[in-house]
Amino acid sequence: MGLSAALPKVQRLNDGRPLVRREEHHPWENKVTFNPAAVLIEDRSMLERAISALPFDFRMRDRLRAEPALCFLFYRAQGTQRPEYDHRRSSIGLAVLTPKLELLARHVEPILRPGNTFDELGVEDPRVTRIGDRFYMMYCGYGSGTERNKMRIAVASSDDLVHWQKHGLLDGDFNRIDNKNGILFPKKVNGRYFLFHRPMEGPDALAVHVAEAEDILGGWTGGGAVMKPLPNPEFQDVWIGGGAPPLPLPDGRFLVIYHIGNRRTNGEREYDLGIAIADPSSRDFIVKRNEPLLRPATAAETTGDADLGVNNVVFICGAYFFEGDLYFPYAGADSVVLAGRIAGVELKAYCQ
Repeated sequence: MGLSAALPKVQRLNDGRPLVRREEHHPWENKVTFNPAAVLIEDRSMLERAISALPFDFRMRDRLRAEPALCFLFYRAQGTQRPEYDHRRSSIGLAVLTPKLELLARHVEPILRPGNTFDELGVEDPRVTRIGDRFYMMYCGYGSGTERNKMRIAVASSDDLVHWQKHGLLDGDFNRIDNKNGILFPKKVNGRYFLFHRPMEGPDALAVHVAEAEDILGGWTGGGAVMKPLPNPEFQDVWIGGGAPPLPLPDGRFLVIYHIGNRRTNGEREYDLGIAIADPSSRDFIVKRNEPLLRPATAAETTGDADLGVNNVVFICGAYFFEGDLYFPYAGADSVVLAGRIAGVELKAYCQ
């Protein structure tokens, strides 16, 4: 595995200010908005299908149709507890942005809510992958379950990015324990689908594992850990997990951005980003890896909601290529949605 390549530089967009933040008048998102997935749509037929499904007036729909492409952003949102409903349970919201991550519009209602036994306490941390003309959202279903089995990988799908059908928990032995960070590769490799996941117990817990299946809904067969935490003398404990769905590279490999959790001796935590290249045909699977790609530095990344008390976090659930550059929304301190960009020339140098 290569560990010596120079890290590409991340440009913080919008001057480091949030793209999406809490909406005071929406009870379901009046506290925090974070951990965004992102899908770029460029083909006109799919754009028209998605725009027609959005609950916007004709002026906004015409505005969206004028764009050459659109980013559909799916973010985790939490609100406050009310007598009629506890909005502290996470829902998934939808925003529409330009390809260069400029906000255009937001849906006023969640597109995915808690409500099943496997996700009644929250639908969390979406990752969306397009397969053909259908989109698959892997998310963490936080259910009441048993004491040892509350967080597992659930899946929903859509053909218009607005209306989503839940399919339940992902079918696989690794999903019978607490598991998170389910991330679907965007195409089959040698006739098989691949999935990253992060078991929270068992052998090589809190590392990135891979699974494969002939069908997206299962059954999935676990293949063990492909990326483990690297020791860091600055921290007492380190763990990792998947970030954005892997992005295909021209040579058949995939670009991977993942997250790194760290804990200091005083209990303080920090979440960073790392970058890697995956090659499913290689025995090692991960053939290049470097970290940290991004560490919390700005006010929006280092200081979160005062009541929740989560600070020093950058966290990613989606990314895409546009005009040769890499764009990715990401969460700052579990509270807001921010945006980053890596120039194509730097990515090309890293991927060589």
